[in-house]
Amino acid sequence: MWRIIQIMKSESTVNVTEAQANLPRLIRKDSFAISRHGKVVGVYLSKDRIEALIETMELLGDEKFMAALREYESGKMKFKDIDELDEN
Repeated sequence: MWRIIQIMKSESTVNVTEAQANLPRLIRKDSFAISRHGKVVGVYLSKDRIEALIETMELLGDEKFMAALREYESGKMKFKDIDELDEN
């Protein structure tokens, strides 16, 4: 999570006063950080971003998915052409 805040800090950070004045415009963004005295004190994540994070956490908690991901990353996963698949 700290890494996300560091990335946001450099890309899309507004101070508290700017956030208060521009909230309707800001919430159209996917995410932004709010700072006070140069330090991040809050983070806004859109509904879509939160749903994506939840989906990622669910996948990372699934043993079968993680086994398939490790197999893929190791180069051991075998792929078949879609025409070769049995429709049964």
